Amino acid sequence: MKKIYIAGLLLGMSFASCSDFLDKMPSTSLPVEEAITTMTDLQNSVNGIGYLMSEGRMTYSADFAIFADLRGEDFYALSNNNQAGPIARYTMTKYDQEPYYAYAYFYQAIANVNKVLSTIDNIPYSEAEQATYNDLKGQLYAWRAMLHFDLARMFCAIPTAAADVNAANTGLVLSTEVYDTDYVGSRSTLKETYDQILADFDTALPLLKKDKNNGYINYWAALALRSRVYLYNGQYDLALADAKEVMASSLYKLYTRDNYVESWSKTYTDESIFELSITTNYNAQRNAVGYYCDSEGYAECAFVESAPLYQYLSTHPEDIRSKMIKDQSSEEYTYPAKYPAKYPGRENNLYVNNPKIIRLSEVYLIAAEAALHVQPSEAAGYINALRKQRIENYTDVASVSLEDILMERRIELFAENSVSFDYWRNKMSVNNYYVGTINYDDYRTVLPIPQDEIDLSADKLVQNPNY
Repeated sequence: MKKIYIAGLLLGMSFASCSDFLDKMPSTSLPVEEAITTMTDLQNSVNGIGYLMSEGRMTYSADFAIFADLRGEDFYALSNNNQAGPIARYTMTKYDQEPYYAYAYFYQAIANVNKVLSTIDNIPYSEAEQATYNDLKGQLYAWRAMLHFDLARMFCAIPTAAADVNAANTGLVLSTEVYDTDYVGSRSTLKETYDQILADFDTALPLLKKDKNNGYINYWAALALRSRVYLYNGQYDLALADAKEVMASSLYKLYTRDNYVESWSKTYTDESIFELSITTNYNAQRNAVGYYCDSEGYAECAFVESAPLYQYLSTHPEDIRSKMIKDQSSEEYTYPAKYPAKYPGRENNLYVNNPKIIRLSEVYLIAAEAALHVQPSEAAGYINALRKQRIENYTDVASVSLEDILMERRIELFAENSVSFDYWRNKMSVNNYYVGTINYDDYRTVLPIPQDEIDLSADKLVQNPNY
């Protein structure tokens, strides 16, 4: 079994695949073992991080794209294929593959980032290449911040809902350098985890270019992602400030009723601030998110038709988002049901969908939620601005509640890995299709650390409670 080091911890990995896809090295990636000595190497190494995080289980283009949706009440795993099904059914244990792959891929990507950063100061570049060099360096720091944040969303409590952010072993094993092979890491506090995430974004932002850079993290993407982190960390004034700056940019604009539906079959559309490039050659294949959201695929992300989201979408035709239901409910289909239509596949290939990591609409929703805490009179304005582009003959509302904002997030961001986190972040529960109420402080809101990691750490690594 091949072993790699992630966060200084030795993890035995055996990536299973339906083909030899994972054994192929694309021309746009650079293995961490190779020397990084030129600007071309540096560009390829940045490309390789995105490739790694879109090729396999629990990555951005696979199950992780619908992770929070399956844990809520709006979707369920219709089939018994048991790929994403265990996420929806809350049956994951410390021995199962979902936490194993999540932990492995994310930490492997962070380790690759650290390898590049450890050599980046030795790469020669010309004066004309200074801005590009800075930008690539900024992207690496932004990637490390985002990867740590999404690991924390899976394996740690959310700070706004945590009992004590300073409690020992409540955060991640932070990975910020290249470690010796015998290094064994220990968990940080939750506060230390978020401090590191924000520090990396702070380092990245001054380095990043403000131009559009399709498939890559630019200044606006990092700023939008930092706004998201601030929201989870309860720093509402800073979340609002970042969101306002992003919304003021002329590079992005909200989808309209005229282009909302078609945007999901296209790449790099008006309000997509950061999305990963998925192609027919490089994708997660049968673990691609589109394959989960289709009757003829794994059929493990179908609408719960009695739940509030489907009830709203199916009874509000004036809202363009009601068109995002894929009706495969007739008996001609293998697993008849209604599915989300956000991953239709390009070139008639369900594997090929660019995951939209963050969109401008989410920034408006971040602004609304943050404003509710620090500038309540502003909150409704952000919701009104979004709804005007979605709902025919919309009439502004004078005020909104937290419940209104969270429901708007469900309607706008369904099947985009948001909803359960949104409720738990606000100390609220979700009503899962299979197991009922999951409160924000339920131990099952966080994943178990893989037992392989616990074993290899000689018990230095502390498991999450009740696992």
